[in-house]
This record gives sequence, C-alpha cells and structure tokens, in this order.
Amino acid sequence: MKIRTRLVLYFLLLAIVPLTFVNVIVLFRSEESIEEQAVASARASLKQINNNLDVYMSDLLSIAKVIVLDRSIQQWIRQSDRLPSADAKQLEKMYGDELSVRYFLNAQKGSRPYIQGIYLLSVGTEEDVTLSAGTDYDLDTALFSGRDWWRRAVSQGERMFIEPHHADYYRSRTNQELSVNLLYPIERGDLRKWVMVRMDAEVMRREIENGIGYPGQKVGLFNQNGSLLLGEEIEGNESKEAVVIRQTSEVTGWTLVARIPYDQLFESSRDMRNMIFTMTVIASLLGLLLALTLSHHVLKPLRLLGNAIRTTMKGQFHNRVPILSNDEIGDLSISYNQMLDTLEALMKQVVEEERAKKDAEMKALQYQINPHFLYNTLNSVQWLAVMKGVPEIKELVASLIRLLQSSLGKKGPFQTVAEELEDVRNYVRIQQYRFGEDLHIEFQVDPEAQSCKVPRLILQPLVENSIFHGFEDGKGHIWIEVKRDDGKLLISITDDGAGMSEEQLARLMERDDAFSGKYSGIGIRHVAEKIERLYGPPYGIQILSEIGQGTKVIIRLPFQEEDHHVESRDR
Repeated sequence: MKIRTRLVLYFLLLAIVPLTFVNVIVLFRSEESIEEQAVASARASLKQINNNLDVYMSDLLSIAKVIVLDRSIQQWIRQSDRLPSADAKQLEKMYGDELSVRYFLNAQKGSRPYIQGIYLLSVGTEEDVTLSAGTDYDLDTALFSGRDWWRRAVSQGERMFIEPHHADYYRSRTNQELSVNLLYPIERGDLRKWVMVRMDAEVMRREIENGIGYPGQKVGLFNQNGSLLLGEEIEGNESKEAVVIRQTSEVTGWTLVARIPYDQLFESSRDMRNMIFTMTVIASLLGLLLALTLSHHVLKPLRLLGNAIRTTMKGQFHNRVPILSNDEIGDLSISYNQMLDTLEALMKQVVEEERAKKDAEMKALQYQINPHFLYNTLNSVQWLAVMKGVPEIKELVASLIRLLQSSLGKKGPFQTVAEELEDVRNYVRIQQYRFGEDLHIEFQVDPEAQSCKVPRLILQPLVENSIFHGFEDGKGHIWIEVKRDDGKLLISITDDGAGMSEEQLARLMERDDAFSGKYSGIGIRHVAEKIERLYGPPYGIQILSEIGQGTKVIIRLPFQEEDHHVESRDR
C-alpha cells in the first residue's frame, strides 16, 4: 500500500472517527449537564435574592434588639410606668429622658437609609395604642389600633413581621408608602410596650423585579398562606413548559417563587447541540480534504530532501535542496540548506582560526614577561616612593600592581562583576594621577549582580576608549551601571565626551583596528568578538552616540552565577 493511501486511512481512523464518536457522546451528555447547570444557576440566583431580603429583615431584628437591650430605653420605660404618680421634678427629668430616647431612635433610623420610622408603643387594657416615643409625631394611633395585624400581635405577644402594606395610619401623609413592619414586644407589669420598626418595602420590590436574569421569567413573594405579597402571581407547578423553583426565608417564613420557561432556560443547550453537530460535519469534510492534500504535497519534498541527505553523508556539501513550498517541509529544506552553508563557513573559520592561533602564540612568545619579576620590580619602586616621601607614587604603583595581578596573575577567562569593576577602579585611579580630579567615574551596581560571572577585561577597554577618544585631555565624567533584567546581565558605560558620528560608529564595528592607537588596549571590536564567540545572539554590544552628546555602550550578557562554567561557542 502506497504512503498516500496509508496517510488518508490513518488520518480517518485516528482523527475523524474518534472525533465523530466523541462529539456524539458529548451531544447527548452536554444537554443534561447544561440543563442541570442552568437550573442550579437559577436556584443560586433566587437564593441570592432571598438572602438579600433576609438581610433587610435581619437588620430590622437587630435594630429592635439594640433598642430593647439599651439601658437608657429600659430606664425610661420604668419611669414612664410611674407617670401618674410623678411630681413636677420627676416629670421634668422624664421629659429630658424622652428627648434622649428620641435622639437614640433617630440615630438607629439614620444607620439604614431604607428605615422609615422607629416607634415605642404602649398598649392599654382595651388594647388601644399610644405613641410613647418615635422618630416623628405623625403616627395616628387610633387608625393604627384598628389594624388586624396589630391586634394579632398584641394577642400573641410575640414578635411579628408585618407583610408589605400601604401605611395609611398617618395623619398628614397621603402617599401611603408600601411598608414592611416589625413588631417586637417588651412586657412591663400590666402594660405592654412594643418596638415597631418600619421599613420601605420598595427595596424588596426592586430586588424581586430585577429577577434572576432570564427572559420571560416571573418572580413573586408569597406568605405562609400562599397569598402574593410582592412581584407577579405564579400559577401552577413545574411542567413541561416551565421550571418553578422556590426559596423560603428562615427569618420571615415567606416564600420566594420563580417561574422560568424551558425555552429560555435551556436555550444554551440547543445552541450547544447545533454547534457540536455543525463542527462534526465540518471537521470530517476538512479532515478528509486535508489528508488528501497533505499526501500529495508532502511526498515530493521529502524525497528530494532524502536524496540530498544521502549525498551529504558521502561528504559532498554542495547539493542544495530546492524550496517547493512555504510549509513545514519548506522550512525544513531551508534549515537543511542553511546547515550546509554553516558547515562550509565553519570549516573555513576553523582553518582561519588555527592560522590566527599560531600567529598569536608566536607573538606571545616574543613578548612574554615574567609576572613575578614585574611584581618584584614594582614593589621595589613602591618601597622607594615610601622611603623618598612620595605617597602619590606609592598609590599609583599599588593600583598598577593590583591591575597587573588581575590581568596576569589570575587564571581562567572569567571573573565576577565585583572583580571586573575593581579592575576598572584601579585603572581609573592610575589615569586620575595623570589627568587629575577632572576625571570622574560613578558606579551603580545591582547587589545581586555582584557575583555574576563575566569575561575578564571587557570593561577596561571601553572605559579606556572613553578617556582617550571621548574626552579632551582626559577630562570628563563616566557612569557605569550594572543590573539584572529578565534573565540577562545589562552593563552600560556612559560618558559625556565628544561622541561619534554614524560613519565613525560603522567604522568602529567593521574593523579590528578601529580607534586603535596608542591607548586603546584590545579595542571595542575585540570585546564584541569575545562576547560573540562565547555566547552568540542575542548577546553582544550596542553603541549609541551623537556628536557633542557623548557615547553609551550597552553590553548584554547571560546572567550566570559564580559557579557557572561557560565554554566558547566555537568549540
């Protein structure tokens, strides 16, 4: 069987058939899952509305309990019971206490914006009611006494939530706001005292009218007898046309009922079914077409690539693969051709580097210096400066010794950032003896970068270049900043010197001897080549400069801890 035929069959077996099977299973199970989630979401929304209503009712209870338990309220109640026998002085004190009670009630009312009034009521033997204290004086006690719910509360002697009703028991008010009351009893001897907290029922109405977020919904609040208090009337129970859910308040005993049509509640289920069916058909057709297309276009480039690989295995690197497509096979062919180009370039580079290495070894032999002899000679000069009373020469020689020890006495191509910066400081001290205090250098180093490993002597040549090519007579300011940035080590050397033109910048990076001269050391290009050989892209040197605006050199290196070993990419 040919590869093309096998590709088509394998794709159908491994992709289209399992996809169709899975989609069929999902098709049957997704509806049940979505419907359950929809009902659960509706129940959660209705429960949240019920909890919000309970919060309002609990606030009424909390206010009533605070009032009942307040010691000043209790004392005033005891005094008011002795009113018939009180003398003038006692009456005056009771009047003042009543004002304090009213202030206290007004404070409790102001703590909740939906509280319309708080009252202390007294009940006589004929079950008539008088206003003992309240947040206003507009309550008509005669009308209030005739309410059925008031008489039930007095006869039962227990706290009672009064269902939403029009508050028509005021003297001067005509709007008859929709209210919910809490009656809370306080028993004192033969008389009975009550706390009444009146709440604006509109906040409850708004909670119910907002609903649970489904078109065509109906939400209503019902009492224990099934009578509608707020919202919409709901007829019947759950059926094939609609889902009916209920939540009963633990505080009031009232029941919140919601009716949601099935076509609205399970609309997402139908959309999911249609989407799965459509995706299955489209995926099957596209999969078959893709299998046929891939089998046609893949084979020819693969054969060409295979022939080229076999030729390369024989040691022939000239055979390039033609690029026939812009897909992954084309990318593979391009990568293969680039690999051959790289191999040829590397072979040439190896030959050149071996020749350069031999030349460097010969030059090193010609100019070899014994470090110990040099150190001993400089120590003798330093001792002589001390004996002759010339401390400047002593400090100069000391800085030179430290610099030579770093460059000649240490082994390995790497050192820490702290050691590299110390070499720069020693070098600058030497130059300051030459140019004076007009040569300044500042350091800003991230503490966590101190122990990072960097190639040896990459900063001193750059500082040297700034001093001898950027400054006039070595007078200027240099700033060195070292920081860690996104896994990289960034080092910037900035000076306020003469700067360079675009032509000078291009010449600097193109030639090994650019800006080389009497004082350039190994030069900027040598530092750039060292970093390139060690790390490759994206690491290296970037130079920013303008005539008269100074120069900024940015070095990007990998952030490597002190024990990390780096090998040249050329090896």
